[in-house]
Amino acid sequence: MAPSLAAVSEAIPGSSEIRLEGANILLVLLSFLMTSEIIPLDLLVRGATPRRRWNAQGKIDEVDAICAGLVPELSSLLSDMPRLSNAFHELGLSSAVSKNSSQAYTVDEAVAARVRESLSPELHSFWRCQALVVAYRSISWKYIEPAARADLVLTLIEASRFPNMAWKRFAVGRAEVAARGLEDWYLHSCIAHQGKLPSTTDKRMRWTIGQITIQRSLNCIQVEDLSAAKELLESWSPFDQSTPPMEEVMLFRKDMVLGRVLRFQGEFIDSLTHLERSRKTAAEHKDLIFDKDLRDLTCDLADTLRELGDLASAEHHLRVEIARRDQHCISSPGRSLLELSLAEALFAQGRFKETEKLCLDIQSRTGLLKFEKLRLHITLAKIRHIDSDDNGASSYWAKAMVAISQFPNESGATRIIVMSVCDILSRQSASWPENWLLNQSLETLDSLGKLAKPGGVRCWIAGLRHWVEYLQSRGNLRSHL
Repeated sequence: MAPSLAAVSEAIPGSSEIRLEGANILLVLLSFLMTSEIIPLDLLVRGATPRRRWNAQGKIDEVDAICAGLVPELSSLLSDMPRLSNAFHELGLSSAVSKNSSQAYTVDEAVAARVRESLSPELHSFWRCQALVVAYRSISWKYIEPAARADLVLTLIEASRFPNMAWKRFAVGRAEVAARGLEDWYLHSCIAHQGKLPSTTDKRMRWTIGQITIQRSLNCIQVEDLSAAKELLESWSPFDQSTPPMEEVMLFRKDMVLGRVLRFQGEFIDSLTHLERSRKTAAEHKDLIFDKDLRDLTCDLADTLRELGDLASAEHHLRVEIARRDQHCISSPGRSLLELSLAEALFAQGRFKETEKLCLDIQSRTGLLKFEKLRLHITLAKIRHIDSDDNGASSYWAKAMVAISQFPNESGATRIIVMSVCDILSRQSASWPENWLLNQSLETLDSLGKLAKPGGVRCWIAGLRHWVEYLQSRGNLRSHL
C-alpha cells in the first residue's frame, strides 16, 4: 500500500493535512472507479461486505470479499460505515471529493487523474482489479443477494436482467469473455440459457433448467401461445423431495408464471391456486429476497381475485404490499403497477372518485412503463365513459389506443378499446346519422375480431371482460353489430 499512499501525496498539494490513512486508501480506489459518476456510499459497503451466493447443493453460502480478491485493508475500511464516513469527510475537507447527498459523492476528476498518473503500471493493474471486485460485488443477486472469476461471471448474468437490450447484450458478452477457460458447466449453461443441459449432480444445473424453461414459457406468452407456455411450466419439477432454497425459488417462479398463464386463459380458480402457492413459498422462506417478484405476484393475485369478484381481498393484498414496500423503503420501479391494480379493484366497487384521484396521481409521474400507461389510460377512459363525458372518454380511449400499439401481438384488448369508441359514437349517431367515423370504427372492430387467435390470451387486463358486459348491457351497439 505504501507506493499507492505516496501517490496521494504527489497528487494533492498539501495532502499532509489528510491525517487518516483510510482516506488515502479510499481516494486511490475512487480514482479507479467511474470518476465522472456519482458514487453511492452503499455501493462501496456492498462491495466489501460478505455476500450470499448459491452453492453446488442449491443452498446458500456466505462469501467474504477477501475470498474474491479484495485486500484486507480495503475490506476492513469499506465494511466499516463510521470509518468510511470519516474517510469521506477527510477527503471532502481537502476538496478531493464533493458530497452530492447524504449518501453519495463525486470524485474530483483532476485529482483522480493525478493519482493514477503517479502510480506504476503494476499498481494500475492492482487497483483496477480492486475497483472491479468492489463494483461487481455491489450488485445484489436476485433472491439471495447476495473462486472470484466464477463469481464475476454469475454477477454479470444477474446484472443482465437490468434494462435495456444493449446492456443485456453487453453484460452477457462480458460474462462469456470472463468464463473462457473455466471448466464449469453451470456457468456456460447460464450464459447459453437455451438448449439441453448435461446430466449432473450439481443441483444448480436443475435450477438452470428451470430458469431456461420459465424464460421459454415467457417467450411463448409473448406470442400468445399459452398452451405451450403451460406445458413447459408443468414439465419442470425439483431435483428430489429435499428441495433446497435454490429450487424453492424456481417453484415460486413456476407457480407465479403458471398462475398468470391460467388467468390469461380465463381459468381463474386454478390461477388462484398457483398464485396462493407461490405466495406461501415466499412467506415461508424469509432468508430469500422476493421484493421485485412480490410486486408482480401481488398484481397477478389481485387481478385474479378481481376477475373472481373477490374485490375486498384484492384490495387488501394490494394495500398490504404497498405498505410493506413503504415501510422497508423499497424504491424499485413499478409501484404504479400495484396502484393501477388497486385502481381497478376500487373501480369495480363503484368507488369512482377514489379511483380517479389515484389515477391522476399516477398520471403525474414520469417514467411510467408501457403497460402502466396503457392500464392508466384505460381506467381513466372507463371513469369518463361512465360519467357520460364523451370528450374526456374519447381522449383517454385514443391515448389507450396509442399505448396498446406498443404491444404488436395483442388484438383482444385493442378490440375492446375500439368497441368503447363505437359505443360513444353510436349514442351520438341520432343527431349525426351519416357518422362515417362510426362506420369506419365498426369495420375496424370486425377486422380485429377476425384476428383473434384460438387459444390466445382471453383475459389480459383485469376488468376488461366486465367492461364488455357493461357495454353490451347499454344496447348502443346492438343495431350495428
